[in-house]
Amino acid sequence: MNLQKADRVPVFPLGLVLLPRMPLPLHIFEERYRQMINHCLEHDTPFGVLLHTGSTVQTVGCLATIDSVINTYDDGRMDILAVGTERFRVRTMREDKSYLEADIEIFHDDPVAFDGKTQIEKLVQTAVIELQEFARISGYTLDPAMLESMDTEALSFLLATTDVFSTEEKQQFLELRSTPDRMIRAGRAIGDRKDRLSMSRQIRTILGIQDDEDITHFFN
Repeated sequence: MNLQKADRVPVFPLGLVLLPRMPLPLHIFEERYRQMINHCLEHDTPFGVLLHTGSTVQTVGCLATIDSVINTYDDGRMDILAVGTERFRVRTMREDKSYLEADIEIFHDDPVAFDGKTQIEKLVQTAVIELQEFARISGYTLDPAMLESMDTEALSFLLATTDVFSTEEKQQFLELRSTPDRMIRAGRAIGDRKDRLSMSRQIRTILGIQDDEDITHFFN
């Protein structure tokens, strides 16, 4: 699988899936995680984020680097902003400290031989259009220059960060090793949600229904 070995890293089990380039604001209050974050700050090292479902901890996660410490409190608590970087697979979990650590392997998407430049350009163009339209209908904007500057793998993960997807689906995207598959699956799902949102708005306008009224029965 051509996985790359990495050093042991502290691990933070959370009830979310961190994806590459995704911002991660955290309020650190437990003593063991204060120790962990202080260790990362002192040694300028990342920590790993693994999805904790309540009963199990996933073995594929994403490294996070601490971008900034936003607030510190007299009792030792802190607010930080971290950012997802590279994906990893746990080789061995370590429990000899107050917080978890893991020996991990870094992995990336498998290389893909596209059939000429046109194919990848068309894939990216379709994904960007769907994302921009979804953002417009949802009431927020995206910077076109930012989208154009992203490589295909980064763009595929940006698609996967939207609230269209459940936690389980985001974990699947995290583990997926094909950039085109991730982009196609995410793009289609965003397109479907965009169409449903657009139809919902049309129905509300026609019937004079308020935004907070339930109209799910129209789609059954």
